[in-house]
Amino acid sequence: MMELKRLNIRQRYHLIILATLALAGCLLLVSLYLVIQKYANANTNRYWQNHTAVFAESAQFGIIMGAKARTEAVVNSFANDKTVLKAAIYNGQHQTLAEKGKPVQCPESQRIADQAINTETDSFWCFYAPITQDQPAGEIEKQLAGEKKAELIGYVELVVSKAEVNALLNRIMLFSGFVVVLFLSIIFMVLRQTSGTFTVPMLEIIGVLKQVANGQSGARVAFNGSQEIVEMGDAFNDVLARLETHERELEQKITDRTHELSVALEASQAANRYKSQIVATVSHEMKSPLHVIQNCLATSLAALPDKPENALMRESHHRAFQRTGELNDLINNILLHGKLEANSVEVKIHPLEVLPLMQACADRLESFLKRQRNSLKILGKSCTITSDSDLLTHIVNNLLHNACKFTMDGEITLNWWLEGEQFVLELSDTGCGIPEEFQDKIFESFWQVDMSMGRKFGGTGLGLTVTKQFVDLLGGGACVKTNKGLGSIFTIIIPSHD
Repeated sequence: MMELKRLNIRQRYHLIILATLALAGCLLLVSLYLVIQKYANANTNRYWQNHTAVFAESAQFGIIMGAKARTEAVVNSFANDKTVLKAAIYNGQHQTLAEKGKPVQCPESQRIADQAINTETDSFWCFYAPITQDQPAGEIEKQLAGEKKAELIGYVELVVSKAEVNALLNRIMLFSGFVVVLFLSIIFMVLRQTSGTFTVPMLEIIGVLKQVANGQSGARVAFNGSQEIVEMGDAFNDVLARLETHERELEQKITDRTHELSVALEASQAANRYKSQIVATVSHEMKSPLHVIQNCLATSLAALPDKPENALMRESHHRAFQRTGELNDLINNILLHGKLEANSVEVKIHPLEVLPLMQACADRLESFLKRQRNSLKILGKSCTITSDSDLLTHIVNNLLHNACKFTMDGEITLNWWLEGEQFVLELSDTGCGIPEEFQDKIFESFWQVDMSMGRKFGGTGLGLTVTKQFVDLLGGGACVKTNKGLGSIFTIIIPSHD
C-alpha cells in the first residue's frame, strides 16, 4: 500500500489498466478452457460410444457361434487404435472371452452389461455396450423387438486414453493464450499511449497547485493536444491570474487598513477625547471595502467549479472569506468600544429565552471550533430572564471566541443557571490559562497577558473589555479563575427575574 502511494496518478492509472486487462485475460482463458473442454469431452464421448456400439455388433457373431478366433480377431482389430488402451469381450456371466491391451482397471460398479454406459477417470474413459441375440437391424424388426426383451449374451469394453484429447486441448489453449495476451498487450499499449491526454495535464495542474500552496506566484500550466485540453489550460491559468490579483489587492487593502487602524489606536491612546471620532472614521473606512472583499470572495467562490482540481483554490477562497468575517468582528468590537466610551449604547430590557440565544452563539462559533479542533459542551437548561438580548449575545460571543482562541485541541463548557433573581453564566476552557497576577488587567483595553501573544493568537485586546463594559451596563459583575496550564473559568452574574 505504501508503494502505491508513491506512484503518481499516471502510474496508478497504468497499473489499474494492467491489472484489469490481466484479470480479464485470465477470466477469458478460463472460460475458453471450460467451453472447449466441455465441447471436446462431449464430442469424444459421442464418437467412442458409437465406436463401442460398432464393436458390440462386430463381436455378436463370434459369441453366438462360440468362435474364439473370431472374437480375438475382433478385439485385435479394435485394440490396434493407438488411442485405445484396452479392448475386451465378455459373456453374460462377466467372463472374459477375448482381451487385448494394457491391464487397465475400470470401476466395477459401473459395469452394467444390459445397457450402453460409459465412465471416466482422470486419464481414460471406459465404454460398455451390450451384445444381444437376434439384435434387430431394420425398422420392422425393431418394432417387433420392442414387444419382447432381447436376450443378453455378453458385452464389450473399450478403454480409451485421454492423452490425445488433453494434448490437443493444451495446444488449443496455448495458442489461445498467446492470442489473448497479444490482443490485451495491444489494448494496453493503446490505452497507455492515449492516457497521457488527460493524466499529463492533471499531473501538471497538481504541480502548479503545489507551487501556489507554497506561496509561489506566477506558476502556470502549458497544455498541448486537443482543443479542449488547451482551452482547459487557458481557463486554469486565467483563474490563477485572477486569484493572484485578488490576493494582492486583498493584502494591500488589509495592509493599508491595518496601518490606518494602528494609527487610530495610537491616537486614541494619546488623546482620549478624540478616540471615538477616530475609531468611527477608521471603522467606516474599513467596513465598506471589507464588505466589498467579502462579496468578491463569495462571488469568486460560487463561480469556481466544484471539481477535484479546484479543491485547493476553493479552500483558499473559503479560508480568506472566514478571515474577513473575523476581521469584521474585530472592527465591530472597536466600534462597540467607541460607543461605550461615548456612552451611546442604549440598554433595552425585555424577557428572553436563554437556550435559543446560547445555541445561536454556539452555531456561530462552529467554524472557529473546527479550525482550533475544539469541542463545545452546553450544559445550561431552558429558562427565561429579563435582560438585553443584544448585549447578552455580545457577552456570550466574546467569551466563546476568547476561549476558543486560546484553546487548541481542548474542550469548552458553557453553563448557566438562576440563583434567585440573578442569572449566572459560567464558561470554562482547557486552554493556556491566565496567571493570577494578571487577572485584574485582562479587562483593560488593548491588553493581553503577553504582548507577543498578539502575534500568536491575534486580536485587538478589546473583546474582554467590551464584555466587562456590557456587564457593567446590565448592572452585573464579571470575574475569572484560572489554574495555569489547565484553562480558565469566566463567571458573569447579572440581575434578572422570571
